[in-house]
Amino acid sequence: MKKLASLKVTVVLLVAFLVLTFWGTLAQANAEAAGYPASIAVDRFFGSYFIWALNVVPLPAFKSIAILACVNLVASMVFRMPRGWKNTGLWLMHVALLVLLAGGVVGSEIKREYNGFEVVALNSVELPDSSRTVQKLKFYAADDSLGAEPANLDESVLLAGWPYYAHFQGDLPMSKGKVISMYKVYYDPLHFVPYAFMVLFLLGAVFHYVVKVRSARKSVAQTSVACMGAKIVPLLALVMFAMPMNARADEIPSDALVRFSVGRDAPVIVDGVVRPFDSFARGFLDDLSGRVTFKCGKAPYCEKQDVRKLSAGNVVSLILNNPEEAKNLALFKVLRSDVLEALRLPADSRYVSYAELAPSRNLLELYASRDDSHPATSEMKRLYANVLQYEAVKNGTAFSIVEESSSESVTVDENRLAAEVFYHKANFALIAFILAFIACLLASLNMIFRSRKLDVAANLACIATAGILAVLFALRTYVAARVPLSSLYEIVLLVAMLLMAFEAGAFLFCKRRTFSLMIPVTFMAALLLFFAKFVLEPGDTFRPIPAVLNSSVFLTVHVFTIALGFAGMILSGVVAHMALFRSCRQFAGSDASSEENCAVSSGESPRTPLDSLLYGTLVFGAVFTMLGTLLGGVWADFAWGRFWGFDPKECGALFVILWAMLLLHLRAGRLVDAHTFALLNCFNVIVTFLCWFGVNLLGVGLHSYGFQGGTAMWLAIFVAVDVLLIVLIERLVARRS
Repeated sequence: MKKLASLKVTVVLLVAFLVLTFWGTLAQANAEAAGYPASIAVDRFFGSYFIWALNVVPLPAFKSIAILACVNLVASMVFRMPRGWKNTGLWLMHVALLVLLAGGVVGSEIKREYNGFEVVALNSVELPDSSRTVQKLKFYAADDSLGAEPANLDESVLLAGWPYYAHFQGDLPMSKGKVISMYKVYYDPLHFVPYAFMVLFLLGAVFHYVVKVRSARKSVAQTSVACMGAKIVPLLALVMFAMPMNARADEIPSDALVRFSVGRDAPVIVDGVVRPFDSFARGFLDDLSGRVTFKCGKAPYCEKQDVRKLSAGNVVSLILNNPEEAKNLALFKVLRSDVLEALRLPADSRYVSYAELAPSRNLLELYASRDDSHPATSEMKRLYANVLQYEAVKNGTAFSIVEESSSESVTVDENRLAAEVFYHKANFALIAFILAFIACLLASLNMIFRSRKLDVAANLACIATAGILAVLFALRTYVAARVPLSSLYEIVLLVAMLLMAFEAGAFLFCKRRTFSLMIPVTFMAALLLFFAKFVLEPGDTFRPIPAVLNSSVFLTVHVFTIALGFAGMILSGVVAHMALFRSCRQFAGSDASSEENCAVSSGESPRTPLDSLLYGTLVFGAVFTMLGTLLGGVWADFAWGRFWGFDPKECGALFVILWAMLLLHLRAGRLVDAHTFALLNCFNVIVTFLCWFGVNLLGVGLHSYGFQGGTAMWLAIFVAVDVLLIVLIERLVARRS
């Protein structure tokens, strides 16, 4: 039994969880690509005990590994874990994991799902709800897709609460006078297990930090980082909670008048929401061409007017006022050569005009009606949607403009609209990128010349970058009237701000800094800002968010917390690159060549401030990623009726947590030396980016609202460059050791 308590067994189980999570996530994407629901892959990898490879070889699935992990936890608590009240926090965390794993396995065996259908007959669609005739609510087992055998459940379960949980799924109109109300009902007596885990684990983590970690003797670098984090994180949290939580959606009267000569900040009505005309125009042109300005080239209209570039507002005005001239502007970007060939367009054309697309409109409509996922079909559908949007603008139905004469009956916040236009005009993301790049350049020069002035200038650029991003978030909060954490664009900006805030805090609060660390930190922040500005930023950055993203305060807290976690993981990866380069065999003292001095143990502090910083940032990233994932589960429980469903996005966060836990257990068990620990941590950035951005490329799961296209090439380039950099550093260190 003692052998089962070994940390080596724990490491093997963590690796098995990692492999299974990665494999199961890809299987969900493959299932949907083949025309099957992703739930088939979820049941096979995460909802069963064995995976039958080639229908012959049984491999352990998630439940089997979870049972083995429970045995390992019990054995560890009996034979290996230290006793004493100071270790109570450690025990609580392991008990929490045991509750989660055992409760999850048992709960999955007794849990039942039912689909509820309630037929509502309407005597007249104009009559109020009191005229509805409601039939008896019927339940069917979730796997009874044909509704062959009604389940023996009374509809009172909708109000019973525990152990039944009912969630309204929406109304499905079947005919003019009939609507079906749909419900999802769960019988789940162990629904509380994730919450019990969250409470026990967080209590244990806090107790362990206060009693064991904080009271232990720390190096100067550890103290500085901990104090800085203790000052910055609560401040950011207070600022976040002070922000409004409701999304902006002004009510618009149906009798608003329309005119076509407008200014940039003129209020327009788009899909029932008040927007400045400039924002609508930017979004429209960005959808068509991927730009917010139109470069004329040799267009007849531009040569006639002697202009080289048209703003988005000018393009929309031209389509409205002079459609004959506008139809010859090459506004539509075509992404595939086979689509150009199918539409009989020049093979070397990246941009085409409405006049060139109009003859193929019927073909575009035909492709848009097809139900397949071929890339060419998807591009045809995109082009057809853009053609419809162009025609809506030309016909004056895409938006309406509120006349001054009708302003008394319209609620319009002119200051907010003007602030939205100013945000796009100021281009804060571009300014922040330039400042971050300057900070990285100055930090690099400082490594050569060792100048105090260069160091101060570089850190002032970092402070300015963080300040610009803080202003950006404050302005976005004011304009949107919500916490701006609802899109990948905003989250990337937040992580970049956190990285620059870390460097600024180190400059202001740390007496002993690792100056060379500033280069990779500022470079990573500049890289994220470049990605946000030139890849992720939409033309209209204030488009109304999906309703699901405005459903609970838990979502906002979840996104903010997991952004802190991802920032910590990225930072630990950056520190690891420096620690690998400064491995103990090359840079330590005369006794640095011995393996004992290179070893990292759980019972003693790391030997250098850089190692201390690496461990601290890894723990910070792991804790906040786990906390953010748990808060996301709370939100998902309120929004979707389940705490966890092994959705690809959820699996991505789980993979980051498992990777961090693997590294921490390798260090705690002295299974790797300092050099290998740093080498493995170098992949933290790649793991985080793949689980953050890479999962989006699968396009599978309930989190599809958060997916962002166009990132595959940039992600592949980054991964390849970083892997090459790690290999080069490792070879350089090996030659000099």
